[in-house]
Amino acid sequence: MIEKCGYNEREMLPFSSFAFSTLSLIANKMNSDMNKKKIMLSISFLFLMSMLFGQQAVFDRTKSTVLSDQNKVVQFPDTVFAGRSCLKLDSREQAIIWQKDLDLRNFRLEIDIAGAVMSGLGFRVKDEQNYHFLYFRPGYGGTREAIQYIPVYNGTLNWVFFNYPVYETATDIQSLTWFHAAIEVMGDRLRVFVDHKEEPDMDIELPETGNERGSLLLRSMFGVSYFANAVLYELPEALRQWEISKQFPRDRKYAYADTKSVRSWNEISPGPGEVVNLSPHFTHPNGVVFARHNIVSDENAKRLLHFDFAGKLQMYLNGKRLFEYEKYQVNRNGEHGFTIELPLQKGNNELVLISEGDGFIFGEGFNAMGRPQHQNWGFSAFLAN
Repeated sequence: MIEKCGYNEREMLPFSSFAFSTLSLIANKMNSDMNKKKIMLSISFLFLMSMLFGQQAVFDRTKSTVLSDQNKVVQFPDTVFAGRSCLKLDSREQAIIWQKDLDLRNFRLEIDIAGAVMSGLGFRVKDEQNYHFLYFRPGYGGTREAIQYIPVYNGTLNWVFFNYPVYETATDIQSLTWFHAAIEVMGDRLRVFVDHKEEPDMDIELPETGNERGSLLLRSMFGVSYFANAVLYELPEALRQWEISKQFPRDRKYAYADTKSVRSWNEISPGPGEVVNLSPHFTHPNGVVFARHNIVSDENAKRLLHFDFAGKLQMYLNGKRLFEYEKYQVNRNGEHGFTIELPLQKGNNELVLISEGDGFIFGEGFNAMGRPQHQNWGFSAFLAN
């Protein structure tokens, strides 16, 4: 079945009646609670999808390794603190708890923390010496040093170079008092929400470290930390390896069969926000482009693709058209989004998008200093695990 959407149809595409009904109930509740404020794609659309299709408890006894500050494997540190069953890291005998079997790029972790000095989460962990590190200083609650992010390179804590006003922020926490943290990593973006706030306490772009994905660990330094109720939501991952054609004229409607006329393909990757922005790849962005991505599946399976775009878009999987947007859309990327179910075959699956920017809204194009062209042209695509 081909899904077609007009300009005013901003609903997510149906993937199952159960999921759509459940998602609608959650979204309506959130809209009511938030006075119908707009919510970013990463915590409304993708996070709600992850709630429906996958969450897991983490850092349990069966899957985790506990290390001392001398990097020795030690006993699992479960206990009770202030009425909650939890994990205790004293920063010396038990310094790190590490779940090595995870391989994550995008995720949201919900966790309760009560710490004395430094209590944090390592993510995209390569090994115990290399990872991204987000930690809290409960004794500095209310100051600009309450939350800190640093990249850990070869065991170094680079807090001197990564500090206020970007990598340190304030929040209201207290020493050895429980608080809730939601830590969300999406592409090159880290957001931290303390005690269920609507707006993030920290919202930063992650520095390039070479660690694009990896496992998770909890760490305590210079004093005791307690961790409880850790729940992981694995978020969809952006499709990152794309090939694009040259521009074709906007003088007719194209279809999958027209890919035969593509003589060469150029490799590109998403930029900030995991958006495939086509404009930088063409001196005069004013046409239609074919973009393709190969999805490898271990079995015949149905997986959800979450996507958004500017202008017009058609989508084909293995030569079959699954989606077509009949008019145009120029909403800010991520405000709404679309979902479609991909019927993947075992092995290679060719996903082809036919993308046209927003130039046609202005007839021949938007007047960019004397030449007609697109102003917004591209897409983003995330495949659910």
